[in-house]
Amino acid sequence: MTLKPVEQKLLLLLGWVQLQCAQPAHARTFFEAVLSADPQQPAARKALVVALLQLEQGAQAEQHCEHLLAQGENDPALWACLSRAQQVQGQLERARRTYDHFLGLRDTHA
Repeated sequence: MTLKPVEQKLLLLLGWVQLQCAQPAHARTFFEAVLSADPQQPAARKALVVALLQLEQGAQAEQHCEHLLAQGENDPALWACLSRAQQVQGQLERARRTYDHFLGLRDTHA
């Protein structure tokens, strides 16, 4: 599928509206549509992580967080999302270590 940049932006906006309306499953559809057209779209992938966490899909959220980190994303909030994804999966010790890493990054970015 090919989407023009304006179409990608519109789908992202519609996805965020769905998140605001407490409809993460619908939001996921919009974000995945953007990623199917442009798999390297970081804004769509970050938004998809939020939707997946709201859906308690920890394993999938973790995969997307790790993909973003591998692509060089350095937003400390990404580590908080990764921690939550691990927590949802019951990996509490990993989640705690990841959250500690987030806190360290947050302090250096403040």
